[in-house]
Amino acid sequence: MNDSNGTRDVDLVRAQLHRLVDDVEPKPDALPKMLASARRRQKSPRRPWFAAIGLVAAAAVALLVAVLVLPGQQTTQVSAHPNSYLAAPEPGVIASFDIFSGRQNGVLSDDVTGAHPAVLATDRNRVLALTSTADGERLVEVVPGGEQRVLPVRIGDARLLTAGGGKIAYRDGDAVVVLRGEQQQRIALPAGTRVDDLALSDDGRLALVAAEPGRDQAGVLVLAPGATSLDGRVEVVPDGCGPVAVTWTGRDIAALESPTCDAGQARVATFDANGRKLGAGVPFHAPELAAGAARLSADPLGRFLVSTSGHGQWLVDGSEVRPIPPACSADGVCADGPGTFWS
Repeated sequence: MNDSNGTRDVDLVRAQLHRLVDDVEPKPDALPKMLASARRRQKSPRRPWFAAIGLVAAAAVALLVAVLVLPGQQTTQVSAHPNSYLAAPEPGVIASFDIFSGRQNGVLSDDVTGAHPAVLATDRNRVLALTSTADGERLVEVVPGGEQRVLPVRIGDARLLTAGGGKIAYRDGDAVVVLRGEQQQRIALPAGTRVDDLALSDDGRLALVAAEPGRDQAGVLVLAPGATSLDGRVEVVPDGCGPVAVTWTGRDIAALESPTCDAGQARVATFDANGRKLGAGVPFHAPELAAGAARLSADPLGRFLVSTSGHGQWLVDGSEVRPIPPACSADGVCADGPGTFWS
């Protein structure tokens, strides 16, 4: 068997197993028992080498049975895993939802006072929300377990809020601000520049969906870490009628766009950081997706969540695109703003 094909097959099986068992929490003593059993087998020359593999397979089967037999089991703590995304179904509530069933997995926090339901950003396990206070708008950081921290920064317009690699970015007047802790980096924008979306990569690069002065159609601009202007940018110009949302997927860029200038179709095209197209994306039926009303996010498996404000959601997994249920709480209250994958 070809080694590269075997590696690809193993990776595919591993990804499928992760999708099925990531929601299941194993017993605390499961790993020590497996390791101890494997050591006993190593000491016994009479046992075949594949016994340890059989043990691991049995453990995987046990986890799969748990998924099938216990579909309603709730975890005690909301955690980031490939089959969940975040949304705000009620004022001040940030919850996790299963992408396939639409079921609410759990509540990350139910007391984010004054939170804007349409503004959520994730950076690994932390979630950032925009809140209104007596002192103006503030960013609140929420981590698994529900702990909150108000970030000691004053912000302007955070409707384009994004996070990644330990940094936060948002639009503030004639600039885009990138924050790391309390250190502020301002990227000057030419007068008249329209910015429709922002996305930060793990290594600090910033992607903007923007239309520069004199242009009606937006493109994607990629800036190097530490940039203070649009000079030296890499331009990604998708086909069709231009992008409305952007996200990073590993080291590459994904843009949500319409292949035609009429409502009715959308697709997620991918590009490398130098602007070279990697995939045109499979068109799917969708209403007109306006900038600011649609969010594009990616999960660790390279899947995309296209989520809108009350106009539908779709899971894009390679060539497969499927509509997914709205984010609604157990009480039947559904999120007004779009949801987002854990990044």
